[in-house]
Amino acid sequence: MTPLVAFTAAWASGIVFAQAAVLYPAWLLLALPAALVLHFGMAGNRRATLAVWALAGLALGAGRYLLAQPVFDAGHVSTYNGAAAVTLTGIVTGEPDTRATYIHLPVTAEKLYLSDGREITVRGQVLVRASPFTPAFYGDRIAVTGTLETPPVFEEFSYRDYLARRGIYTLMREGKVKVLASHQAGRVREILYRFKAQMLATLLRLLPEPQASLLAGILLGVESGILEELNAAFSTTGTSHIVAISGFNLTLVAGVLAVLARRFLGRKGELPVALGGVWLYTVLVGASAAVVRAAVMGSLAIIARREERPIHGPTSLAFAALVMSAANPLILWDTGFQLSLAATAGLIFFTEPLTGLFRRMLLRLMSSQRAEIFMGWLSDALIVTLAAQLTTLPIIAVTFQRLSLVTLLTNLLILPAQPFVMVFGGAALLVGLLVFPVGQVIAWFAWAFLTYTIMLVNLTARIPLASIPVGQIGLPLVWAYYLALAIGTWLYSQSPAQRRKHWELLLHLGTWQRVGALTALALGGIFLYMRPDGRLHVTFLDVGQGDAVLIQTPAGQQVLIDGGPEASGLLSQLGEQMPFWDRELDAVILTSPDDARLTGLIAVLERYQVQRVATGAEIGRGDFYERWMALLATRNAHSVSVLASGDVWELEGGGQLHVLWPLQEGSLSEVKTGPLVLRLDYGEATFLFAGDATTVVEEYLVQSSPTLLQAEVLQVARNGTATSSTPAFLEAVAPSIAVISVGHDNRSGDPAPQLLARLLDTTVYRTDRCGAIEVLFDGHELTVESDCPNR
Repeated sequence: MTPLVAFTAAWASGIVFAQAAVLYPAWLLLALPAALVLHFGMAGNRRATLAVWALAGLALGAGRYLLAQPVFDAGHVSTYNGAAAVTLTGIVTGEPDTRATYIHLPVTAEKLYLSDGREITVRGQVLVRASPFTPAFYGDRIAVTGTLETPPVFEEFSYRDYLARRGIYTLMREGKVKVLASHQAGRVREILYRFKAQMLATLLRLLPEPQASLLAGILLGVESGILEELNAAFSTTGTSHIVAISGFNLTLVAGVLAVLARRFLGRKGELPVALGGVWLYTVLVGASAAVVRAAVMGSLAIIARREERPIHGPTSLAFAALVMSAANPLILWDTGFQLSLAATAGLIFFTEPLTGLFRRMLLRLMSSQRAEIFMGWLSDALIVTLAAQLTTLPIIAVTFQRLSLVTLLTNLLILPAQPFVMVFGGAALLVGLLVFPVGQVIAWFAWAFLTYTIMLVNLTARIPLASIPVGQIGLPLVWAYYLALAIGTWLYSQSPAQRRKHWELLLHLGTWQRVGALTALALGGIFLYMRPDGRLHVTFLDVGQGDAVLIQTPAGQQVLIDGGPEASGLLSQLGEQMPFWDRELDAVILTSPDDARLTGLIAVLERYQVQRVATGAEIGRGDFYERWMALLATRNAHSVSVLASGDVWELEGGGQLHVLWPLQEGSLSEVKTGPLVLRLDYGEATFLFAGDATTVVEEYLVQSSPTLLQAEVLQVARNGTATSSTPAFLEAVAPSIAVISVGHDNRSGDPAPQLLARLLDTTVYRTDRCGAIEVLFDGHELTVESDCPNR
């Protein structure tokens, strides 16, 4: 391992740790002085040198992530999300993305004119969605009128997170655009984008559909015109990489430019022309993560060839990852970046071993001459695909929740045609720009190979079980796969003698060494298992005759509602549900100040770092309530709030926690205080937390806002007393699952038989029989995990 590889791996880990708040930033940043101590204390030791680079990378990566966090103050345009009938002025600083029914314009905001007449100077990026016939282009200063919105979160895709990785936190749809001035941004980029628009128009005239749009995706990175059915076929067959701009495109561009430069400018002009061409083409095609990665590594290869020096694949890959994540740390969560990095790593580490394996297999079946002929055919078509599949398989499975069973077959058949698509397609486009009729003749050859590709992709996509669903795959399984792959790769790289030596060393480990290694492995497994798995977890904790609910969002945000009647029971339950290293809660909510919900929360405030505390307007009594109020008095006033109906908490990943009761002061009711009633919305999943709601509260909610009560999961009020959950209330909620938090052999006899009779048509879970009840939502369906299947 080279120092740069160690530094980059640790750098990426520092970014991930800082984002996940696994360690506090201060601890991460202490890695830098630790690196200096190690450097001066063990100078000359190779392992110490690698450790120094790794510690430095860990600290600097965490620091880079912290510096990248946006500041959302009154000057940031996203502060005004939700404002209607506003006019925004700004400059189009990204390439317009034209679709069939709309156009996307990335705009750097300058001024905001609100409906009340105020003019505000703002900063930040806004994605404007307008008519596809809008004349705005890159570099234009525009005025656009519409409503500022927070980007939505869909069931299977968080558009909000996707845009946030690009620095965009505000969306304006159906905007009315007026161009105020042109040429207000970089002229070089504007010229490139206008040239690209001309090339796209020429290409679409050269060929019919769907060949024209497919070639536009392959050559120019414009995939918007490809039919959904064809896109689905590429996805089903695992050949979507055919459409993406790749290293092959850049290699071809660099090679052609290098030959021309050497011919007309001599050897000295070869390097700047090749490098300039690679990066101009990168900007031209949109500079996606995969293209930038290929451009960085291609540039290193061009320089290495110019200097007649060998290039080390892992080091160049690490350098590309370092440069890209330094520019934008959030790119680590970009699926395109992950797939590009993983595929390239597969080519670097597995192409040669797989080539050797296939060669040995063929030599057993045929002569060496015939084996070499087969190897020439299999190398690019099968071996390269297999090498890339080994490292991208988990990412594809997690992201798309499907696996293609025909990907090797389809790639074997269509990959040999792709160089001809590139050569004939590129030549047709360049010639067509100058002499269109001649370019059209050349395009006929490209049409043949494009048609061949489309026909085979559609044909193999129709094979039964071409693609199978794999469902939700947890991160522990992904990391276990990569760990096994890494160990296998390392062992393969060792000689037989070295492998025997490692095995003997393992057998001769002392007891404490084995225990230490197994413990470290177990802790690592637990760490991976307890990381956020992309699902919503709502756990009704088993705290006896009281309530306590832990909400854990797919992004890892944690909210605790109520704390039960005793501290020990709540703390034990939290210890089971939360990662062992995690001592932080994003929010604690007390729905009612009675001892059955309050007592456990006192210990939580004393032992955990709680970012935010919320209560209702009710005033309690007794020693526990006084201690609670004393703890709140020590907190920052901004971290404590009193909730009332209409309040909404936005949760990470698109969830919302709505307050239904008590009413705001001044509402038309004699009842303005009382326990909090909350509803959690997360995609299509809804939870209603009735808490300590009385019959009066239930009746008022049914009469005033019955539609707000509808929920799939109901936390039954007041531990399931006889008068809780009236028939009218249950009819309005219409739950499919009811959860009753109740203690074993409680003196009240809860849950009451009358209540259970009203819930006969609902699946009931009770904490006295089932223990903690965990309801999970993966974006598609709800599942329940507990120690009992039903009531």
